[in-house]
Amino acid sequence: MKWNNKNVLITGIAGFLGPHIAKLLLKQGANVIGGVHDMKRTSFYSIEGIDKSTTVAHFDINNIDRIKEVISNYEIHYIFHCAAHSIVKNCINNPIGAFQANIIGTANILEAARLVGGVEGIMCMESDKSYGSFDKNDLPYKEEQGIKPTNVYEVSKACSGLIAAAYMHNYNIPIFTVRAANLYGPGDMNISRLIPGSILRLLNNDSPVLYSGVADYIREFLYVDDAADAIIQLMENIEITKSEIFNIGSSSIYKISEVLDMIAHKFPNGPSVKIVQKNTLFKEIEEQYVDYSKLTKIVSEYSPRSLDKGLDETIEWYKKHYKNLTIPK
Repeated sequence: MKWNNKNVLITGIAGFLGPHIAKLLLKQGANVIGGVHDMKRTSFYSIEGIDKSTTVAHFDINNIDRIKEVISNYEIHYIFHCAAHSIVKNCINNPIGAFQANIIGTANILEAARLVGGVEGIMCMESDKSYGSFDKNDLPYKEEQGIKPTNVYEVSKACSGLIAAAYMHNYNIPIFTVRAANLYGPGDMNISRLIPGSILRLLNNDSPVLYSGVADYIREFLYVDDAADAIIQLMENIEITKSEIFNIGSSSIYKISEVLDMIAHKFPNGPSVKIVQKNTLFKEIEEQYVDYSKLTKIVSEYSPRSLDKGLDETIEWYKKHYKNLTIPK
């Protein structure tokens, strides 16, 4: 499939994953329409000037009439639905907001596409957290296994995936969903996350923070451009990928403490790690990573970056831009 002159809507384009998908599609000649709710905050979208090469469409994903208007007016061919409440702690603190954005918001995007018609493919961003399993015997997570979400974020993303499946099977809308590992890379403005928060602290000559109790937790880390490229290729094969779920991983599986050590090692003159007691409202899953062999059957040349290489590229970006970003305290 050729992207030249295809009209593509990306929701959440001022977030983290969305602008990276936009950047790659623009290089292939697509007409990108960016769904934006809040343009006031600093984002990769604006810092990299991607906003100057796209059409900005302001809408709230809870406003279905406005979404219908955007899909109709711009004659949208493809939708990459990335908008979501994606910080677990924030979802726990505001469950209704999380459900409205992640569940109702997804339903609104799909219902608007159904009512307007003409959309040839939709990607819905779910999460590896949808699996929700505390049982290490379930690892690595496979697409065909049952899901066991428990906390607010996990439930909201699992529900979004189920809604996508319902729209595919009831209305034959070509949709696939993605469950990606922990994304990192340039432009992540959620500085409460381990990687951007630690890098920004070190650039500001502050100690990176290791929260006690999670140091030995194991996660899989996926560079954002690798995820974006894989997602685009899945969309290019929509006749094969529709109605399917795809894990996207990297095999970069590390303890939280190991990742922090890797980051700190790249700042040899930086301050030492500070250990802080962490109080949580819920028990976190200790170990998570995915089997992404299904993806490689479609994206045969998929070769994600190592965490070491990805961190080098990420740190370089933050070094260039950190003075314009909010530094965590």
